[in-house]
Amino acid sequence: MDWRCCQGQLKLKMSITDVLSAADIAAALEECQDPDSFNHKKFFETSGLSKMSASQVKDIFRFIDNDQSGYLDEEELKFFLQKFESGARVLTSSETKSLLEAADNDGDGKIGADEFQEMVHS
Repeated sequence: MDWRCCQGQLKLKMSITDVLSAADIAAALEECQDPDSFNHKKFFETSGLSKMSASQVKDIFRFIDNDQSGYLDEEELKFFLQKFESGARVLTSSETKSLLEAADNDGDGKIGADEFQEMVHS
């Protein structure tokens, strides 16, 4: 973990590998390196995300939520894999839509923390 000082306040900058194993992340990314090969259930399983507690999954959600809006929209989901490894590929349009549809239970076009946690553990 990395501590940063901002305007007199100490803030913790989280890294995904503070929570998930780098080897597990690498294995999950390896399974979906080809376009249109991303399967969210398989990714969550291989990366170890599906074995985490609800609160840990919500911590990961906050890490993925680039704009800290409390929601993941289609644009953020497109770069989902890059949150786990900066050199990872961008999700294709069909993969992005599929990931959104898998979790958007209320049909608002975005994924909230509870919806994300539910998807990871389904």
